[in-house]
Amino acid sequence: MASEADTSNGSGKQRVMISSYTLLIIITVVIGLATIVLSRFIPGITPASISDILVSPISGFLDGIEISLFLLIMGGCLGIVNRLGALDAGIAALVKSLHGRENLLIAAVMAVFAILGSTYGFCEETIPFYALLSAALFAAGFDTVVASATVLFGAGVGCLGSTVNPFAVGAAIDALASVGIEANQGIVIILGAILTVVSYIISLACILTYGNKVRRDKGSTILSLQEQKESEEAYGERAGDKAVAMPEFTRKRKIALAMFGISFLVMICGFVPWSDFGVNIFTAGGVYDAATETWTQMPWSGLITGHPIGEWYFNDASVWFFIMAIVIGVSGGLRENEIVDGFLDGAGEMIGVALMVGLSRAISILMGQTGLDRVILESASHALQGTSALVFGPLSYLVYLGLSVVITSTSALANISMPILGPLAHNLGFSPEVIIAIFSAANGLANLFSPTAVFLPGLLLARVTYPTWLKWAARPIIMIAVASVVVTTAALLIL
Repeated sequence: MASEADTSNGSGKQRVMISSYTLLIIITVVIGLATIVLSRFIPGITPASISDILVSPISGFLDGIEISLFLLIMGGCLGIVNRLGALDAGIAALVKSLHGRENLLIAAVMAVFAILGSTYGFCEETIPFYALLSAALFAAGFDTVVASATVLFGAGVGCLGSTVNPFAVGAAIDALASVGIEANQGIVIILGAILTVVSYIISLACILTYGNKVRRDKGSTILSLQEQKESEEAYGERAGDKAVAMPEFTRKRKIALAMFGISFLVMICGFVPWSDFGVNIFTAGGVYDAATETWTQMPWSGLITGHPIGEWYFNDASVWFFIMAIVIGVSGGLRENEIVDGFLDGAGEMIGVALMVGLSRAISILMGQTGLDRVILESASHALQGTSALVFGPLSYLVYLGLSVVITSTSALANISMPILGPLAHNLGFSPEVIIAIFSAANGLANLFSPTAVFLPGLLLARVTYPTWLKWAARPIIMIAVASVVVTTAALLIL
């Protein structure tokens, strides 16, 4: 996974890490070749052709085009904010005001992300925060691994302990209902909350222990020399120990940064399914035709994007950030050419991240086309037949962990697996609520390490390679996995 090159620094060795792009391409090719071999021995698997393998990254990019376009437009908006100098000035002011209380910032950000992850699956939406937190925490003396972990584990432990997340819990409950099994939403919420809190405590302790060690001794960072150099080039000018004149945090820059923050807040509100929680303020004044599934009279919150707040997806967020990019630029006094140049500069920095989205989806698409995902699921269900709670709990967790690497869509995994594993668990006398918790816990854990998950673009922004991330994250991931198995297995025995 790494090669070494001579340098004049320290031990004289520098690790040159394989890029995440190359790693994903290798995995895609290996999966494709594996289907060719396995199809000879296992019924149900269609061998991938050479064209299937070559086309899968393009298919993955098309499948994730809405996310990729959103990242480009959001990057353009950030580029305009940077052109105004608002981000640098705001970060300098934040670091100064939080001096000595940076740990509180990490804990608070993680808690907010965990709540959002648990309630509606806040995951892809976190990608821009990798860059923002990397800048702030790097300036405070941490490295970009701390920033990456704050974002990923924050949202990750929330998804892992989903309570009312419609993409996980909602889809799983509906899938079970389709085969005549009813699940108690209240029990699901309690189990999800327990998993979230336990995982949050574990991950926060690991992050703060490592982060404070790095602040005391920069040499203790897990980043390679190459990664340190890249993160220094990206975020080092904001560090307090460099003699760089930070821009003054003027009133104009405060307004620009506030508008950018409001843009994120509106985006988050747009993605939250408010109607599921009985909140109808965002759909007031609208008339919805259930037969055609369209709004015949648009609510006030849907006048800009065509969808009311609470029903947004990435296209809506793209429209919103495109509008706000122009508003921020004009209000900041930028000329037309400065707005365009700033937007293009910011979008340009996101091109590699946007491409990563497609590569990460190629693996799942290839497995779905060849039927490898369903063969794995059916084989696992046969292996779980007739097992006790002490065996069923850990094994079903491992099954869902493996399936989550193969099937990246949480709702798709729920719809495919629950009609198979749900009745199996029901016949064995196990609570359906616990099966949902096992599914969520395993799926959420996979989002912390799987190369098919959505965090690789974020790591790219933070200048952290995938192998480095695995090396650091292995310990908290294993601890969370053990804790999740203990909680869910105990629930199987109790409920």
